[in-house]
Amino acid sequence: MALAMDEFRRLLADRGYRVTAQRLAIYELLQENARRSHHPSAEELYQQARERFPMISPATVYNTLELLVELGLASQLGFPGDVQRYDGNPHAHANVQCVDCKTIFDVDAEALEGIGQRVAERSDFVILGQRFEFYGICPRCQERRARERTRGTERSGSRSGAADGSGAR
Repeated sequence: MALAMDEFRRLLADRGYRVTAQRLAIYELLQENARRSHHPSAEELYQQARERFPMISPATVYNTLELLVELGLASQLGFPGDVQRYDGNPHAHANVQCVDCKTIFDVDAEALEGIGQRVAERSDFVILGQRFEFYGICPRCQERRARERTRGTERSGSRSGAADGSGAR
């Protein structure tokens, strides 16, 4: 549930959190990244926030991200072999990461809508969040791999022809 800035301010105040310019900026930056389907690390968000607030500390960014996750406005993505990344899209969707280039893609999946509610009803849990993560090879890296295989086949084919004496002189 991405919130407008006024709603975010109100949520913070209602829950007893201080409404600071830094928290607002970090939330806004996370939303901007989500609109581009980008999943930044805390370090990336820190660098982006420093452009607006040169004196901001990494701890402020980490603490705010932790708060956003707790409030259900962001989620942590923990793909193996990658730094912790954050997703500002709180709606049910799948994340797919390419194992080659490490890019993370959002995939809307209508079947996931309302799944948290259904799980809560069947388990009697209070659901705080969910993650749907897949990994594979993106189309761009598939193409790159195919080109590399083709080049490798062409090179080995030209070498094998010369080695067996059948190469023309």
